[in-house]
Amino acid sequence: MKKLSLALAVLLLAGTVLSGCAKDQVLDVYGAAVAVFGNVGLDSSLTLRGDREFGADKYTGTYTAEYEDFTGEECPFGGTFLEKREQEHVTVTCAIERVSGEASLVWNCGAAEPVVLAQGEGEFTETAYLAPGSNYFDLEFDDFTGSVELTIR
Repeated sequence: MKKLSLALAVLLLAGTVLSGCAKDQVLDVYGAAVAVFGNVGLDSSLTLRGDREFGADKYTGTYTAEYEDFTGEECPFGGTFLEKREQEHVTVTCAIERVSGEASLVWNCGAAEPVVLAQGEGEFTETAYLAPGSNYFDLEFDDFTGSVELTIR
């Protein structure tokens, strides 16, 4: 799916270049395309096991879910952008109530190594400094039964 998104972005960029647009216009169009296609990495509200409310953008909001013997991943927040954002950081609060299994919250930030923001059980608060590129907040589960509350502001 990500290859398809990249191909569409390249086609859009090529079409813009061939139409004779100025360099700044090309970059604006490309940046907008990257932002739109960057949302492809998010799980849709229909496939998430819980309830998600977006905040001001796709990087912020709240997500609450109950799980029973779940193994897999969910990506409720994140995206891709090229230029520096007005808000350079977000505050991530994650509460994990575990009955059994394992749960963690991982920040996948572009080419950098993934950062584990929360793991095990309890309430965790971290600040994530969003750099241009991809920034996704993934919940990862291994035979997990319990609940998760995630707030990103």
